[in-house]
Amino acid sequence: MSVNLKKNSQWLWVGVIAAVTAILIGLLVLNSKNKPASSEASEEHEHAEEEGEGHHDEGEKPLMLTAQQMQEQNLKIEQAELGEVAQLQTYPAKLVVNTDRQAHVSPSFSGRVEAVYVELGQQVKKGQALASLLVPDLVDQQANLQIAQSNLDLTRQDYERERSLWSQGISAKQDYQRAYNAYQQAQIQVKAARSRLSAFGAGSGSGGRYTLTAPIAGTVSNKDIVVGENVQLADQLFIINQLDQLWLEFILPSTANMNVQPNQQIEFKSLQTGNVFTAQVQSLTTEADAQTGRLQVRAKVLANNSELRPNLMVNVELNSGSTQKVTRVKAQAIQQVEGKDVIFTPKIVKTGFEFEPVTVQLGQRSKDGQWVEVVKGINPSQRYVAEGSFLLKSELEKGEAEHGH
Repeated sequence: MSVNLKKNSQWLWVGVIAAVTAILIGLLVLNSKNKPASSEASEEHEHAEEEGEGHHDEGEKPLMLTAQQMQEQNLKIEQAELGEVAQLQTYPAKLVVNTDRQAHVSPSFSGRVEAVYVELGQQVKKGQALASLLVPDLVDQQANLQIAQSNLDLTRQDYERERSLWSQGISAKQDYQRAYNAYQQAQIQVKAARSRLSAFGAGSGSGGRYTLTAPIAGTVSNKDIVVGENVQLADQLFIINQLDQLWLEFILPSTANMNVQPNQQIEFKSLQTGNVFTAQVQSLTTEADAQTGRLQVRAKVLANNSELRPNLMVNVELNSGSTQKVTRVKAQAIQQVEGKDVIFTPKIVKTGFEFEPVTVQLGQRSKDGQWVEVVKGINPSQRYVAEGSFLLKSELEKGEAEHGH
């Protein structure tokens, strides 16, 4: 019995060993099957990375041009430099009527309006009739002239008779002298009556009607008169302006860093059309405003243009007078790429030139628009494409579009 128990124990150990061996063999087989799949995945991942790197290099392929291509496309390379870029300051301004070339028309008599001959905004010539008034006082003045004229006729007849009698020795000299003095007095009265009518701008035979005329040639800018109304001596019925020479007025703040002097020429820009015109400074207020420190500037517009009208708002552009030198490049070299300001810098390679877009931060532009300040992005010694950069921008965008497909 002990022999059988011993045999059973041996068979039990043999079974345990066999089971462990089978498990180990299964693990080895499973590991061998998973390893190739993992290796293939790893190889595919590495291959994908290689392909991705290949596409990245292709997307960043630099712009290349030969020397002949550059010459054909008129590309010019220059060196950034240190220079002045005049800083412009803009101030709101207004065009106003030149009161030195303006006329206010008022009647010389009180009267009733019988006719109006011009319209608001109409061009008139000097001496042209504007309106007609019926003036009672003028009737009296003209009647006085007629009485003085009649008296002159009588005294002249008396004078001629007395002169004839005195020359014949019939009349006494004192009678002749009396007639002569009366005749001279009548002449003075007629002359005075005519002078009064002439001073008022009225004639002797107008029948009490008075005509308002234009004292200067120009445009009727204001009209305050209608037929049938009674006007008074001090009423301002018309304003005539000569609009061929306007004034420009603006306020110069105390913080402005420039020196504006009389007779200096300045430029202003129309807000409607963007056209630029010139004016000459005539006057500045003699002293700054006590509270704000501002100066009022008046300039004479030197241009005669139909778009320049009174009350038109414009912008005055003044040079700040800064003489500081900054890094500057040609304004036409700046291009917009993906919403950023860039310039193209060249690099010499075996086949020609390689161009790279460099993002820059810009500052002030010169008054003539030729130069622009570069605050950040390049150094004064950097070479760049000064002319023809638009072609490089087009080629760059073309390459990006083809890569996107």
